[in-house]
Amino acid sequence: MFVPVEIPRRAAKNNDVAVCVKAAFGKIDHRRLVEWFELHRLLGVTSVGVYTSPRTHPETRKTLAQYGRTWLATQRTVDYPEGRSGKGHERIAHLAGVNDCLYRHLYTHRFIAVYDFDEVSTGPYILLLNRPMPTKLTNVYRQ
Repeated sequence: MFVPVEIPRRAAKNNDVAVCVKAAFGKIDHRRLVEWFELHRLLGVTSVGVYTSPRTHPETRKTLAQYGRTWLATQRTVDYPEGRSGKGHERIAHLAGVNDCLYRHLYTHRFIAVYDFDEVSTGPYILLLNRPMPTKLTNVYRQ
């Protein structure tokens, strides 16, 4: 896997929530992607790390690129070594994208969630940390 090496900068103040998404493969309905991004924006997510691969469908890539040009999302490409592909390479691409995203947001966000495009946070607590979510998210769940 080839992901460019960059040194992350510490933010002046930590943002609340970042979401890391596994590398996108194939075609994902653009309406569902828009719905997913907008829901996370409404929930107060301040950054989404999105990764594409050589096997990402052009329409999906176009929608992801559109959000990659906004403040909400950062789009990066995970490429296969020597142009190879297959199930093993897909798993490595997933891990490389998530790992890269986690390290990029480690010093800039209080909470980092790892989701797929068909997943969303389901409650006011982050179970692994046993801490309440930021107020903006908690207020949404109370309504």
